[in-house]
Amino acid sequence: MLTYGMNLFTSMLFYLLFNLAYTEDYVQEFQANVNILKEYSISKNKKFRSYELLGTFTDELGNFGKLDVIITSDVENNKLIKLEATGKNTYSNEEYLYFRAYRKESDFDVGVAIAEITGASDKFKPLIGMKCVQSVKYFKDTIFGIQKCKAKKSQINILKNKSN
Repeated sequence: MLTYGMNLFTSMLFYLLFNLAYTEDYVQEFQANVNILKEYSISKNKKFRSYELLGTFTDELGNFGKLDVIITSDVENNKLIKLEATGKNTYSNEEYLYFRAYRKESDFDVGVAIAEITGASDKFKPLIGMKCVQSVKYFKDTIFGIQKCKAKKSQINILKNKSN
């Protein structure tokens, strides 16, 4: 029984070490202007809001481009209950990524969202499924954020091979 437990522990340890060694962080910073498209005051304390973010991004690999996002949110007592976003990053070499992001129960003007790459141009298709954590904060009509994704080395190499 001890041998089985040791084998299982050793297997799990190698699996974790291999996966950690096989992934890297891909970090992207972004900023955008916030344009409220529609807002409904559902009750005294509840609001629905849809808005658009138009901005730019840079990453640690020297890539840069434009950001275009549509967001819907539910707010109650000035607290965010739910936020869903769908966006597109267009890189300077005309490659692009689509992503979906979700955030729940936080302050409206600052928070952490979970994002996933859901679509891409041909060159970036291997990035689909990459998961990210986004941290954002608002100042008046502007959003500032940073996104950190877990990427395989092969995915990082795709992002490094710029054709611009």
